[in-house]
Amino acid sequence: MSTHTFQTSAGPVTVPASEPVPGLHVFEIPADVSPYSTYRWIAAHHDGAALASFATEAAATDAAQAVGPLADWTRSAMTASNEISLGGNTDRFLDLLKRHGGQHPNA
Repeated sequence: MSTHTFQTSAGPVTVPASEPVPGLHVFEIPADVSPYSTYRWIAAHHDGAALASFATEAAATDAAQAVGPLADWTRSAMTASNEISLGGNTDRFLDLLKRHGGQHPNA
């Protein structure tokens, strides 16, 4: 188990995270962060950028595994983004996240 740090209006928060695909983290946001959101599980790049939020850990993990082959997530977020967009996979990437229940990370 690793950790993931993300930014909030109150400052950075570090939480336990799994890494179902090298470079992609899945974690649950603490109860005091966005307390009314039902999408508590986040799939994120290891550098911090959230890909999407999910209702369950399983959905976030499945989504990370589904988008895993689209980029080398161990590299920078910009490099991964370029691999997806320049490879013509932007629509596929978004479709995979949505198909697994992904919502905007601030939902």
